[in-house]
Amino acid sequence: MDALRDARRSWRAEQARTHAGLPEPEPDTTLVIGHWDYLGTGYSPGAALLAAHVWHRRELERQFVAEEGC
Repeated sequence: MDALRDARRSWRAEQARTHAGLPEPEPDTTLVIGHWDYLGTGYSPGAALLAAHVWHRRELERQFVAEEGC
């Protein structure tokens, strides 16, 4: 079973390498790729309000179940 997993891992790595256009790996070197993307600073005001509402509703549901509600 481990041999099959290793084969799949190798195949996926090779496919990803080919798709990304990376060179063939050399046994005596290490390929280092660094890339940063700015993804934002958190929730927008509207999304924060929605997230707080969802959290509050979940807490009310947990309390209801904990108190053996209907």
